[in-house]
Amino acid sequence: MSASGSAQVSAPQIPNYQSQVLAQLKAAQEAEQRARDEAYNRAAAAQKSAYDNNVNQLNGATNAALREAYINRMLSQRNLQQQLSAQGISGGASETTQASMLNNYEDSRNELEKERQRQLADLMQVYQNNMAALEQQRASGQSASLGQYQLALANLAANNGVDLLSMMQGTTASGQTTPSAHYVNGEWVYY
Repeated sequence: MSASGSAQVSAPQIPNYQSQVLAQLKAAQEAEQRARDEAYNRAAAAQKSAYDNNVNQLNGATNAALREAYINRMLSQRNLQQQLSAQGISGGASETTQASMLNNYEDSRNELEKERQRQLADLMQVYQNNMAALEQQRASGQSASLGQYQLALANLAANNGVDLLSMMQGTTASGQTTPSAHYVNGEWVYY
């Protein structure tokens, strides 16, 4: 009993809605993060697959062009001998003519290889840009999720004060009557 003659009763166990809501918010945030990570992983795998496919196509096309250049060199050499014979020139082609044909072939090979390397670099740049965009999207989603989480916490804290005031006045936010709560001598007392 208190000095005023009223009995002090310890506070009844009120469900801790705040911790329940926090747990739900955390679970929702974790589920959202898992979904975002799964979407990122799928998109990253698709980007890697597209990159690998493009590299394989480029290498295949370049290798085919290199084979074609080699075949053309061999045909040119054979045809040159036939053309010289048809013109009545014996003894074969001069060293200068053969060197010129070999240089043309080597120039073609070098140009094809340079083009392959340039296109591989372009493909890598596109891949890296796409991966950076995916990372940015994931970071933006995390930032938005954190902002929503902070807003929910702020609302929860604000509503907690309203609920506490309602309890002290003897009503809940929905208008139901509850025991009146008063803070007496360092503890909550309900009447």
